Amino acid sequence: MSSMTISESFQLMLGALDPTEAELSSVVQHLGTVKTRLESTFELKKFLKVGSFSRGTFISGHSDVDVFAVVSRDEVRRGSSYVSSNTVLDNFKQELEGRFWNSIVYRDVQAVEVEFADSQVDVVPAFFGGVTEQNWPLYHMPDGAGGWMRTSPGLHNAYIKQENEASIGKIRGTARLMKYWRECRSPRIPLSSFYIEMVLASEGICRGVKSYAQCMTEVLQLIAQRECRGMLDPLHISGSIEAVKTLNQRDASLTSIRYSRDHAKSALSAEKSQDIEEAKRQWDIVFNGLFPW
Repeated sequence: MSSMTISESFQLMLGALDPTEAELSSVVQHLGTVKTRLESTFELKKFLKVGSFSRGTFISGHSDVDVFAVVSRDEVRRGSSYVSSNTVLDNFKQELEGRFWNSIVYRDVQAVEVEFADSQVDVVPAFFGGVTEQNWPLYHMPDGAGGWMRTSPGLHNAYIKQENEASIGKIRGTARLMKYWRECRSPRIPLSSFYIEMVLASEGICRGVKSYAQCMTEVLQLIAQRECRGMLDPLHISGSIEAVKTLNQRDASLTSIRYSRDHAKSALSAEKSQDIEEAKRQWDIVFNGLFPW
């Protein structure tokens, strides 16, 4: 059996999650082609990288790349009101299908997703909506029901970054481990990356002297206690930050979260009792056979 400690196993796993230069280069190329296509039809004001890619929690082989395609207000306004965000999403989908005819292009709840061979780009239509009290740009994005909701990716990123620094980088590490965990489960757990990071940032889970094993267990426990429900935005910008997109996803995710939480607790208990091999066996169950021993 391996002589690695639990901490060393987690560090080894984190190292393997770093995206390669080839992956990053490919993402940049895909973003460029998506931007060029949208610019040919829409009055594109900005093309913002948001989500995991902008926060440094992108993981090799698994993370989607989220972008805000910020269009002119005139593109989404008809008279004194705004058109349905569903209409804008359909227009984006039609345009991207025309360019990426050999890729899978489909509409999700709040984005148009383009599946390339090596990655996925989620394109979120948005328009400028002013600034926050802290002078960060505000945008309106699809709310999933045809309307528009406020968001401020810059402010949220700054908040997560501040909390990550207070945790000496453990929020970033734990978020990446959680994202890898959701990909390891079968079926994949459709838990929102943004939700994971906002829970970690707002609850202080990673503060103090804690191992990644403790942080992972605590966040799984907290999400299970909340029954995978949305959380109120602590910055009072976006209203509710949802964990998943549908009730069916919530039910399926909660079952796996509870299962993983129970085995994570068993792993911590075994580690405390100095039974390192049993702790590793339990973490291997959590990560569905992909925990490095």
